[in-house]
Amino acid sequence: MKKLGYIAAAALTTMMFFNSCDELDQFPSTETTGNEVYASIDGYKQALAKIYAAYVIRNQEEGGGNADLKGEDPYYCSRSCFNLQECGTDEIMFTWAVSDELLEISYLKGLNGQSKWIAGAYYSLYYIVTLSNDFIRNCSDDGEQGQMKNEARFMRAFAYSQIMDFWPVGAFVTEEDPIGAYEPKIATREEICKYVISELEDLVEKLPATNEQYRANKYVAAALLSRVCLNAPVYTETTGTEYYDKCIKYSEMVINGGYSLENDFFKLFNAENYKRTNEIIFSFFTGKDGANGNKGYGSTTQIICGSANSSTEGGADNLRDVLGCDGNVWQLFRARKEAAQRFEAGDKRDLFYKDGRSIDNPTPMEEKEASEGYVFNKFCNTNDDGSVASDFSTTLSMVDLPVLRLSEVMLNEAEAILRGGTGASKSALQLINDVRKRAGVAEFSQADIDATTNGVQFWNLLEERGREFMLESLRRTDLIRFNAYAGDAQYTWEWKGGVLSGTSADAKYKFFPLPVAELSANSALYDPYYK
Repeated sequence: MKKLGYIAAAALTTMMFFNSCDELDQFPSTETTGNEVYASIDGYKQALAKIYAAYVIRNQEEGGGNADLKGEDPYYCSRSCFNLQECGTDEIMFTWAVSDELLEISYLKGLNGQSKWIAGAYYSLYYIVTLSNDFIRNCSDDGEQGQMKNEARFMRAFAYSQIMDFWPVGAFVTEEDPIGAYEPKIATREEICKYVISELEDLVEKLPATNEQYRANKYVAAALLSRVCLNAPVYTETTGTEYYDKCIKYSEMVINGGYSLENDFFKLFNAENYKRTNEIIFSFFTGKDGANGNKGYGSTTQIICGSANSSTEGGADNLRDVLGCDGNVWQLFRARKEAAQRFEAGDKRDLFYKDGRSIDNPTPMEEKEASEGYVFNKFCNTNDDGSVASDFSTTLSMVDLPVLRLSEVMLNEAEAILRGGTGASKSALQLINDVRKRAGVAEFSQADIDATTNGVQFWNLLEERGREFMLESLRRTDLIRFNAYAGDAQYTWEWKGGVLSGTSADAKYKFFPLPVAELSANSALYDPYYK
C-alpha cells in the first residue's frame, strides 16, 4: 500500500459514478476522469454519490471486481469495520476465524498489524477522507455546490470518527494539504476528536434541515455528534461533564427534530427498512422497489449471508424463509452465549433462530464448528409481508445499512445524564424506558439503572444497548466506554482471550495495531501500543 498522498493523487482517476442526478441512491455504471467530473452540477452530484457509496462498495463490478483500492481481496469498508467492531466482543462467534484471518481479533489475543481486516478498514476509511478532500477542494461555498461541499465534510468527519475509534494515532489530511506524494501530519485521537466535533458543530448550522434520503442533513450531523461526544472522554482521556453536556444538547436537537420510534422493531432491519425514516436518521443505500442490490459482499449482505447457517433444523430451504437469503449460506458467524442469553422473555429484539441449536459454543474457533450457537435473525432480506425481497444469486441484499437511529440518540442522552451531563428535558430513566417499552419488556427502576454488576457501573444500560444495537457495529465501542473490554475489565465472555470461560485481555487491545505497510511508508507514523 502506498502512502496516503499517492492515494490522494490517484483518487479521481478510478472514480465510479451514479446514473441519477436527482437522488444519490443509484449504483455506479460509468467511469470518467477527474477533469470531467467538475464540469457540471451533474458531475458534482455523481462525485458526491461516490463518497457516500465508498462506505459500502469499493468496486466497479459485482462481487468486488475492478476495485478502487487494489489488494488481496475487495475488503469493503463496512465489512472491515463490522468485523473490527463485532468479532472481538461478546456478540459474534466466528466460524471461519482461521481461514478468514479473524482468530486473533475474535480472541483478543495475538493481534498484529498484518491483519487484512485492520488494513482494509484503515485504507478504506482514508479513501473516504481522500475522496472528500478532493471534492471539497473543487467546490465553492455558494448555492448547491456549497451544500454538497458540507455533505462531503460530513462524510469526512464520519470517516475520522471511526479512525479515532480504532487507532490511537493516524494521518490527518484535509483539503488544505497538497496533492501528491508526501508524508501527512500525524494526529492523536484527541486531536482528531476535537476536529471532528468542531466540524460537526459547524455542519449542524450549515446543513439543511431536510435533504434527499441517504444524504446528510443537520439532524444527521447532530446524531453523530451525540455519539462522538458520548465517547469523547475516552478519546481525549479527560474527565468532567463538558462532552456529556454537548451529547445532551445535540441529542435533544435530534429528539425534538420530528423523529419517532418505529413501532415494529423488526421492520428497521428488513428489505423495506428504507421506509423507516421516522427512526432511521441516516443509512447507506442497498436497494429498494425491485432495484438491484449494490452487488457487494459487505454491508447487509455480509450480515445476512454470514448469519445463514445450513446446520439448522430444516437446512438451507428453511433459511430462505427465515432470512430471505435464497439459500446463499455463508455460515460465517453465530451468537456467543452472552449475546443469546441477554434477552428476557417477550423481548421483541430477541431475534435468533434457535431450533435444534445450542446456546453454547464449546468448540474453539480454530476448529471451525458452525453447528453451535444461535443463528442471528435480526437483519432479514424479506419484505414487510414476509416475502423474499430478491434473488441472492443476482442482487444480493436489499436491506439498507442503518448507521444512526433515534433509539441510539435516546440511550446516548440517558448515559450522558447518568455520567453527570446537564440540559436534558427528560430523565435518563424515562429515555431508557421509552426504548424498552417499544421492545415489549418491563420498565427499569432507578435501582436497576444504578446497579453495578461484573465491576461495570450502569451495567443494565450496557446490556440494554447490547439488546438494542446487536450487530450494528457499536458493541466494541460500548464495551470500551463502560470499561468492560480489556485491561482491568472484570467482565469476560465465551472465548475472550482464547479461553472458553473467558479471561482478561491486554489493555492495548482497546486499540487496533496500525497496518505494517503504513508504518513502513510513513516515517512520522508510530504505534505506541504495538511495537
